[in-house]
Amino acid sequence: MDVIRTRAFEFIETVQELSDAASVLDAMGRMLGQYGADQFCCAYVAPLSTEAPREAVLAHRLPRGFLDMYSAEQFVWDDPALRHCKTTLRPFRWLREAPFDPTREPRAVELVRRARDFGLNDGVMVPIASPGIRIGHVFFGGRDIHLPERDLPALHLIALYAFDRALTLRGQPEARTLVLSLRECEVLTLAAVGRSTEDIADALAITPRTVKAHVKSCCKKLGATTRTQAVMIAMRNRMISP
Repeated sequence: MDVIRTRAFEFIETVQELSDAASVLDAMGRMLGQYGADQFCCAYVAPLSTEAPREAVLAHRLPRGFLDMYSAEQFVWDDPALRHCKTTLRPFRWLREAPFDPTREPRAVELVRRARDFGLNDGVMVPIASPGIRIGHVFFGGRDIHLPERDLPALHLIALYAFDRALTLRGQPEARTLVLSLRECEVLTLAAVGRSTEDIADALAITPRTVKAHVKSCCKKLGATTRTQAVMIAMRNRMISP
């Protein structure tokens, strides 16, 4: 198992015991500082109609004054990265991979300029499908992010756990979970250590199609949207132990 995946599992064990949002952000900093990240945010993509914009933020460590500016300018409605979170579940570079038209979206251009004024030149957004079918995200960024593609799965898992813990500390009730079958636990355990669908099928002497069916069943039972999120929920609730 590579170093980053081992450290991701250590993060998972640690974050469940943390009792405040600041500690969650500290733990993220220790994990992600090696990539150049020193700014973090766990938030919903948009506030509810009954919320002030800042209430959509679960926890953050962003430059002083940035959120005040962001809220005052109401950039939440013009942010290409938040819009892109609604179309993908894969981590992406902020704002490099969030498409927008500079000519037709001057507010997006202004957001990029203002963010750079605060030292937010680069970053990664991880979309999160949270309870209540409300989309969230975890952002980590800084002046220059060095992120190898091979480390993305582990970082995705870290982001899921960080958001989940921040949500729990906010006082949101945890979703009800159901018991997984032995075979479903075997499939998720192998997925947790990075095995592909084909590898899992070979290891368990079943077909890739059956593996996908088990993953789909796990997602339905656990209220997850992706295999990675199903792994996170199962590990959090001690249903599997990779």
